Amino acid sequence: MKPARVRRKKRRKGEEDTEQLPAKGPGFHWYIFSLSILLVTAFSFLNFLSLPDARAHSLLSAVLLKRRAAISGDPHSDPAFHGMNDEERIALLKAAEEALQAPLPVVQADQGHEHAALRGGQKPFATSAPGPPAPPEKSAANMALQAVDSLRARSKAVFSAISIPLQLGSGGGIATFSGESWLQLDEAVDADELTFGAWIYVPQIPEMSFPLASESMKTIASTKVSGCSTTNKGWALFMHEWSTTNRQLRLSWTDSVSGCNEIYSESTLVPYDKWVMVGFSLSKARNRASIMLDKQLIVDTQLGLGKYSRQQQTMGIQQAGIDQRILSDSGKILFGAHIMPKATDIAMAHGFIGFMGDTRILAQSTDGAKLVNLLHCEAKDLTSGSPNCGTHTSGLKVLVQHQVKSESINSISGGRLQPRYVKGFNAGEGQSAVPIVKWDAKPAHPMSNDAAALEIESVPGPTLPPEKLSATWPKEWLSRYGKEELMKSQTEADVWAAEVRGAMKHTWDGYRTKAWGHDEVQPNSGRPKDWCRMAVTMLDALSTLWVMGFRQEFEEAAQWLEDSNLPGPGSHGQNSLFEINIRAFAGLLSAYSLSGKRVFLDTARRLGEKLLSAFTSPSGLPLPTIDIGTGKAAMHSWNANTVLAEATTLQVEFRYMSKVTGDSRWQEAADKAMDVVLKAAGQRGLIPIYLSSPNKQAVSFVGSKMSMGAMGDSYYEYLLKLWIQGGKRDVQLKEAWKRAMKEMFDQMVSKTAGGLQFLAELEGGQKRNRMDHLACFVAGMLMLGSRSLPPEEVDARWEPFAADLTYTCYQMYVRTPTGLSPEYVNFNPGSGKGSDMSIPGDAPQNLLRPEAAEAVWYMWYYTGDHKYRQWGHDMFLPFLKYSKVKYGFSAISDVRKRTAPKRDSQESFWLGETLKYFYLIFAPRNTVNLEEFVLNTEAQPLKVFD
Repeated sequence: MKPARVRRKKRRKGEEDTEQLPAKGPGFHWYIFSLSILLVTAFSFLNFLSLPDARAHSLLSAVLLKRRAAISGDPHSDPAFHGMNDEERIALLKAAEEALQAPLPVVQADQGHEHAALRGGQKPFATSAPGPPAPPEKSAANMALQAVDSLRARSKAVFSAISIPLQLGSGGGIATFSGESWLQLDEAVDADELTFGAWIYVPQIPEMSFPLASESMKTIASTKVSGCSTTNKGWALFMHEWSTTNRQLRLSWTDSVSGCNEIYSESTLVPYDKWVMVGFSLSKARNRASIMLDKQLIVDTQLGLGKYSRQQQTMGIQQAGIDQRILSDSGKILFGAHIMPKATDIAMAHGFIGFMGDTRILAQSTDGAKLVNLLHCEAKDLTSGSPNCGTHTSGLKVLVQHQVKSESINSISGGRLQPRYVKGFNAGEGQSAVPIVKWDAKPAHPMSNDAAALEIESVPGPTLPPEKLSATWPKEWLSRYGKEELMKSQTEADVWAAEVRGAMKHTWDGYRTKAWGHDEVQPNSGRPKDWCRMAVTMLDALSTLWVMGFRQEFEEAAQWLEDSNLPGPGSHGQNSLFEINIRAFAGLLSAYSLSGKRVFLDTARRLGEKLLSAFTSPSGLPLPTIDIGTGKAAMHSWNANTVLAEATTLQVEFRYMSKVTGDSRWQEAADKAMDVVLKAAGQRGLIPIYLSSPNKQAVSFVGSKMSMGAMGDSYYEYLLKLWIQGGKRDVQLKEAWKRAMKEMFDQMVSKTAGGLQFLAELEGGQKRNRMDHLACFVAGMLMLGSRSLPPEEVDARWEPFAADLTYTCYQMYVRTPTGLSPEYVNFNPGSGKGSDMSIPGDAPQNLLRPEAAEAVWYMWYYTGDHKYRQWGHDMFLPFLKYSKVKYGFSAISDVRKRTAPKRDSQESFWLGETLKYFYLIFAPRNTVNLEEFVLNTEAQPLKVFD
């Protein structure tokens, strides 16, 4: 070889070569020579298929690369191919490349059942019957192409013939994982040379049923703490790329740069509802990693199979530095979860959902081709060192074969696999956190029943006959759209209203089943939660149950209140006066306003007596927190000032209480607080969101921040609604609201180059181009004001801006990947359509808020435009897709991720406001008549005064 290389080098330099080279030509002996090489290639490939050794792949690669050289026209390649034209060469090149790129099957030895295609002593193309007369002699090039075509066909036949039987051990037991529990083996199993394998079965379960501990990634086994820190040493094998459900099988490990080095296949994915063996081999000595899925080697860093990424940045597969891997020092391995940094970091468990069979770990690595044989090897062969495993098994450290009605143990060491679970998980009385059940080819997972329950369910409600329905339409609607179009709109909306009723029924049933009488239910886990011990979810939901026609559920809640005598004795803790008022107190008053049932008013009176204790300050402003058990009032622990909205969002409820009881104490206390604020405001319309402490006699504003969002919003809302509630007689309230709207238009209303109108925040005279979801209520408020004030006092800007702001709030939903709005957005005024709104990093969450749905309802209520119903449905459906969980609907941590992480939190306003507004968008217009009722800031309908 060395002289030949020197000779070629001299010729390339143009130096004289005295050696005589053979004349080029397609002599007959060259045809015979080339054909023999091609047949050797074919037989080599078939032999390669039967050899569990990666060197077979290398041999095939070498032969095919020689063929590639011939095709490319290399003058020093086999002369038999010199007669090929370009088309023939390209065809052969494609065939060779296809053979190289095919998945690498490795056939397990099956004594006595060898497939005919794998019998090395038999001619691969022979048949038992005599063949037809020999065809005319063909050119060598055609014979070569025919041979490669046969090779390709033969390889496909071999792939389809491979079938490796499932082996799960003699006990036939399998471990059941629910995403919140795992098995822990307290043994140090990580090693420089490592092989892991496990049988898994992954049922297809809707994402909406995933618990908080298993929202995306499904961990098969791990020795490392979740996260990308280099202190999180070890490895993890899991299904699904982070924040997706893409079914990729991924192997992660830690080196000195990152704890998120990952290799995976983009094309060969873990199947649902099928038993498969998954595993990997890691070798620091050879700087090699391989992943196996069922019968295929799908990733190998040396063979160039698969992909490699570091902290989600894709890199070349050969760049994966296995030799730099840092071993785990945790002294344990988890089957079915990552190790969590802290017990409270539930979302970092990435729990497995499905079943797991026999598992094995060896302190040795193996060639990729031998990996399939080794991991499919029977347990008895593993422990006996049988050659059936294709390699030695002296490094066997862990062998788990689950047994029904028995603890799972490591058969090698005797170590026990201990069931563990996340905080708050309840396996059920007498049940293991990881139950071992009998093996089944198609096991039924307990969460499959949950999945059936999570299907979108429509619950049709009351409808109106055509003649009564048409009587609800204003003349403005009939003149603009006509009776036929309005009837068509209602027919379509009836279907959507049934979907919302289904969501309400699902939410209520979850609360009724898991947290009856408590303040909230955590919808993922089903755990009850209390903050003021006043059954807040029940009270907040009462009017929604009534409006939707759920009379049985309404009556059941009334009976519970009759029996419970709330609020109970003893301390309930210091809690927000504002929240208790708008949710619990208003919920009771609204239920009484709608039904006339005395139990609601009696309960409201007992609660109201406690709330009055907050109005004892020298300024007349209420103290912001109250213990509804003892009546003790106090300041917030986080704020020494008075929050504008908290002091001025009590009056609608307190006035109604005085009206229906004839006791003026509530109205007097609340009106005094509003008067104090109005006096401090003077002739200013917009005012800062903070006032001085209620314990100071003189009241003044603190700071300069002004907002239609958090902490300012409902002050402006109640100026208008108090005027309406009181019969539209209090001129001071009306004029204060009009001044505020004028200054809002002059100072806050902004527009992007892309056409989005929004309400900026003000601080120190400067605009801040961001808007809370909370501020979407302004659109509804403007429509209510425009249609309630005398026509001559209406600003012509109100309704057009209300429509534009509603559109912006709709865009806050439809522009996100999930279709759900974040908590607030930033606006880029100079940017065009599509880039003029962005989600900041500190506000990607959706808390199930109602304000955008509120705006859409008011727009539809007053205009009758069907597009608002379509918008409402567009906004509602993503809640079904991304928020619906087993016991209700969960807040979402990041609306930018389609596998939206859930918070296991469901505020009561989801029932009290959000679902009510969605239902009202689709229900007949007279379901809640705004001539008869005013809605408090929690959407609780209270009758206006005569």
